[in-house]
Parts: sequence; C-alpha cells; structure tokens
Amino acid sequence: MRVAVMGTGGLGGYFGGLLARAGHAVTFIARGAHLEAMRRRGGLTVRAVDGEWFAPGQAVAAPEGDPADLVLFTVKSYHTEEAAALIGPVVGAQTAVLSLQNGVDNEEVLARTYGAGRVLGGVVYILAAVQAPGVVQQTAGPRTVVFGEWQGGMSDRVRRLEGVLAEAGWRVTASEDVVREKWVKFAFICALAGMTALTRLPIGEIRASPPTWAMFRQIVEEVVAVGRARGVPLGPEVVEAHLELAQRLEPEATSSLHHDLTGGRRLELEALHGTVVRFGREAGVPTPACSAVYAALLPHDRRARASTHA
Repeated sequence: MRVAVMGTGGLGGYFGGLLARAGHAVTFIARGAHLEAMRRRGGLTVRAVDGEWFAPGQAVAAPEGDPADLVLFTVKSYHTEEAAALIGPVVGAQTAVLSLQNGVDNEEVLARTYGAGRVLGGVVYILAAVQAPGVVQQTAGPRTVVFGEWQGGMSDRVRRLEGVLAEAGWRVTASEDVVREKWVKFAFICALAGMTALTRLPIGEIRASPPTWAMFRQIVEEVVAVGRARGVPLGPEVVEAHLELAQRLEPEATSSLHHDLTGGRRLELEALHGTVVRFGREAGVPTPACSAVYAALLPHDRRARASTHA
C-alpha cells in the first residue's frame, strides 16, 4: 500500500512504523526537528515495549504526489481542520482516510471535507509519544485497534484492510459500529487522561488512593451517561470493563494529556472533557467530575496556547 501518516507523533509513528517495517510505502508527515531527523535518517526509529526497529520512509512537511491508498490521520484534535485541508493532494477516489484520534467528532470534519464514504473511524488503546527527534517510544497499553466505516456497517474494503493491517503487526479488529467504539474509548480516555493530568501522577498511584480511584470511575460513568443520552448504545458493562482495563495497565502508565501538560504543550481538553461538558449540558446530563477536570486544566491549555502564539 501507499500510506501517508498525517501527524507522525507517538500514535502515527508506531502504527505507521509497523506498516513501513512490513514493506509498505509510507510517507511520514511531520514538522520541526522531528521532521528533519527523519529526513536525515530516511525514516523513523520505533522503541516499543517488545523491541526496537527502524521504519524506513519518506518524511515531508506536507503531502504531495500520487493518491495514497490509506491516510492514517493521527494529528491532535485541535489540528483537525488544518490537517484535513493539508491532505487534499493525496486523497483520491479510492483513498481511505482512517482517523485514530482522541474524541468523538473529528471524523465529521473529514466527512465534510472529503465525503463520509472515504472516512474510517478507529480507536486505539496505546501509550506512545515522541521521545526525541526521529524517535517514537511506545511505553504501555495493549496496542489494540478497532476500526470501521464511519457511516456504519461492514464493507469489503474494511475486511481487506483488516487483513493487511494484521499482517503488518497491528492488533486490529473491524467493527460494524465504530461510532459506539469511539464512545467506548472516549469514556476510558477521558478518565485516564483526566485523572493522570489532574493529579500529575501515573495510574498506579491513582488506583492506590480510594477517593481518586472513585473519581476515575465517576468520569467513566458520566461519559457513558452522556453518550447514552445522545443515542449511543452504552451500558454499565462499559464502566466495569474500563475499570478492569485500568487495573491491568502498567503502574507507571500516564496519558498523552499528562505528557502534554507536564511538557507545557497545548492540551486536547476541548475534544475530551470540554466535549463531555458541552454534550452533557445539551442533553441535561450532569457532568461534575468532567467539569472539574475541565475547569482545572483549562488555564494550563490557555497558557500553552498563549506561549505558542507569543
């Protein structure tokens, strides 16, 4: 396949790196020192919990050339509009655009730009980040991916793509209802991201503090309630499954929100807790825990944005 990775951070670098290692023609789209390092080396170094490998590929600041078979869309949610416009040159009639982003509405932006028929939604359970220019490190998480047609249902292209991705080493499952899958992941990431960022501590210490662990559960419950109010079929089994998953995480596991907060970078706060609060208000569903996370972290996001534009 011809693959373009729109946003070669931890997520795009790891999964795009697997495709490159398997022999697919991968173009890594990045910026700054990370881009320059990949250009010099002719690819990306991936350091995973089960080994290290080099992922060969072209590194560019903006996509160009022939249409890609697959675009891995892995930018931060606050860059969705900008990045959606940027990938135009490589989106052809047969291109599949797979969003693996946090949040539950990034795919709507892609669908408005390129048509819902080109858009695939996906969820990923992984902790990975750029460790140094040209180096991505995967530190925790089961590394599983669930994806499917954004419009719902099963398609031949999704089944074919599932096979190709699995052969490349993805732990991947195709779904007929990826919108529900997005909300299931949303409930987990809001809790993990919110609590690790709010406390500045890893999940092991959160689990060890009963009131803090109870707030983790409350966030999951709030997101499930909001999703259900919006017509997404979510039940109490989602809450229990997420608590079990959080119990299995490595004690030192944090989140990308924690990583960005402690690094003084912009936060995906609006796509996560801000969306829960907004949707909850619209649906008349109380979201006190998510509101507390949102209120506490918003000044940090504003400070980071101000320093970016300074």
